[in-house]
Amino acid sequence: MSTPRLPNRRSRRPLILAVTAGLVLVGWIGCHNGSRDAGALTSAGMTHLQMRQFERAIRDFDRALALEPGLVVAWRQRALAYRGKGDYERALADFEQAILLAPSDARLYTDRGVTYELLGDYPNAIRDFNRAIAFKPNHVAAIQSRGRTYFYLGNFAQAAADLQRGLALDSVDAFGAVWLHLARQRLRQDDSEDFAAYAALVDSSQWPAPLVHYMLGGLPADSLRALAAAAEIEGRTQRCVVAFYLGEEALLKGESSTAVSLFDETRTTCPKELNEHKAAVAELQRLTR
Repeated sequence: MSTPRLPNRRSRRPLILAVTAGLVLVGWIGCHNGSRDAGALTSAGMTHLQMRQFERAIRDFDRALALEPGLVVAWRQRALAYRGKGDYERALADFEQAILLAPSDARLYTDRGVTYELLGDYPNAIRDFNRAIAFKPNHVAAIQSRGRTYFYLGNFAQAAADLQRGLALDSVDAFGAVWLHLARQRLRQDDSEDFAAYAALVDSSQWPAPLVHYMLGGLPADSLRALAAAAEIEGRTQRCVVAFYLGEEALLKGESSTAVSLFDETRTTCPKELNEHKAAVAELQRLTR
C-alpha cells in the first residue's frame, strides 16, 4: 500500500491564506458587531438619561464601554448620568477620560465646567469654559455658562460681556436675555430698550415668557407666581425659579431681608443643577458674610 503524500509547501500556501483571511474576516465581523452593539447600548442609555433614569443609563453605558472602551460618546453620556444623580467626582473622572480621547472637543470642556460649577469650584469652571471657547470661539453654551459663572462670582461686568456675546450668536435665547438684563441691572445700566427688543423675540406661549413680561412691568408678582406654579419643565414647576428673580428685584430695591428670604426659598426648593439655585446660593453667601 502506497504511503499518502502530504501536500507540498506550494500546495499548502493557498490553504493557509484562505484560513488567515477567514480569521481576519471573523475578527472584523466580531469587531464590527461589537461596535454596533456598543452603539445600540449607548443609544439606550441616552434614552434612559433623558428619562432621568440615571442608574439604568449608567448600566447601559458600562456595557457599551466594556465592548468599546474608546467610545467617547459613551464616556460623555455616562459622565452626564453621574452628574444627574449627583455623583460629581465620578462625572469628572469620566469627562477626563473623554477629554483624553477627544482633546479638542469643546463640548467636553463645557460639560466638565458645568460640573465644577455644581461643586462650587468656579475658577476651574471658568478655565474649562475658556478652553472650550479656545477650541470653538462661537460655542454659545460655553460663552453663556462662563457669563453666568462670572455672575455667581459677582463680576457683573464680565458676566454682561459674555451674556451679550452669547445673545449676539443666539438672539432668541430667552434666558440669555434675562440673565443679561440681571447683570446690567446690577451694574445700574439702563437696558430697557435692548431688553424689550429681545423680549419681542420670546415665544409668548412658552416659559419664560411670563417672567419676561413681569420684568417689563406688564405682570404683577402674584400673577407671575401663579403662572410659575402652573408651568412645568421636565416635570417641575417654576415656583422656585421665580423666587430667585423676585429676590434679585428685592435686592435692587435695597430690601435685603426680603431678598434673603426669596433666595433661601430657591436654595431649599430648587434642584441643585438649576442656574437659579447656583445664583441664589452665591447671592446668599454675599449677603450673609
